[in-house]
Amino acid sequence: MDSSHLSEEVTVQDPSTDSSPSTASTDKPSQSTLLLIAFSGLLFAGWYGWVNQVYFLAFWQNRPVAALTQKPEFNVEGLMLSRDEIINAHIPKDGIPALTAPDFVQVTEATFMKPDDRVAGVCFEGEARAYPLKILDWHEVVNDQIGETSFIVTYCPLSDSLAVYNGVGPGGKIEFGISGYLFNSNQLLYDRTGSGETDGLWSQMMSQAICGPRVQESLMSLPVELTAWHDWQKRYPETKVLSKETGFPFEYQSGTYAEYLGNDRLLFEVSRQDLRLPKKTPLLGIWAGDRKRAYPVTAYQHLKEVTEWEEELDGKKFTLAYHPEAKSLRVVKSEAGLNWMYALWFAWYAFYPDTEVYPESEYAVANEVEKPVLKLLAD
Repeated sequence: MDSSHLSEEVTVQDPSTDSSPSTASTDKPSQSTLLLIAFSGLLFAGWYGWVNQVYFLAFWQNRPVAALTQKPEFNVEGLMLSRDEIINAHIPKDGIPALTAPDFVQVTEATFMKPDDRVAGVCFEGEARAYPLKILDWHEVVNDQIGETSFIVTYCPLSDSLAVYNGVGPGGKIEFGISGYLFNSNQLLYDRTGSGETDGLWSQMMSQAICGPRVQESLMSLPVELTAWHDWQKRYPETKVLSKETGFPFEYQSGTYAEYLGNDRLLFEVSRQDLRLPKKTPLLGIWAGDRKRAYPVTAYQHLKEVTEWEEELDGKKFTLAYHPEAKSLRVVKSEAGLNWMYALWFAWYAFYPDTEVYPESEYAVANEVEKPVLKLLAD
């Protein structure tokens, strides 16, 4: 650069001619204080990067953590699925932080809730609790307990699937975390009660362990409903609400997955598809014994008042109710042995291609499309 240009751009002011008022030195941090803060920040960043270096490397190299540590992330002994069908979602183990025994607030304190916010609602031992999906979007699992009832709220935004399971199974206590892997665009969980070398994988929508020391162990489903906050609050005015104060720096705004749920595109491939319904049709999936049945919520949108009716599956009687304002479908009562969850059509069908679809007259004939080629993202 020409030095003549520098001389034209730079001006030097004589301090003796400065007419601006002097500022007390105490108004600004001293240089030593600023240096100390900067140095502390660098130390923290270095420590954090060192502790989590394997996860950063795994992310940038698109490789499982186990491939970099020589320690298995999960026990895959007895794996029930093809390895090619298990997809790496580019999220490290516990990269989505599950919640355990979180705080709850009263209705009067839940000012962050909007009337149309979707909630997962449970009621055990006379106590009702609401889990806003705008919080579950960021955590996907809540390991919780009411009285003597230990339970796990599981939600996968990709399949909009909601299920609640007993926190104790035939093999003992269960506490779920997020593995970072998917099957049929649905979360694979892992049991955190074991050591890091024995944690097996569990499928939310299969309701069972797919590998590890408890492979093929089934989860016991518990009653849950997916509805709008105004509906749940009206029916359970004393409900408690999952607090936003989770210890994580998330804003928990509604609509995190609104664009995804509002279109027909999938982020991850599934093993099979059926065109009787749009891919992302919300439904209530019910099963008893070996029989599965899907109740598309949209099939009842013509109803203008809250409506209840009786159904039966595999000899198990149950009562359904549709709420037009909340656009929700729920099981009001059921006989023992009936199980249910909520999901999108594409996911439900991918797992249960032999499912019945009700009302039968509208969805009688299956229309399966050609199975897509799975894209293997894991190495």
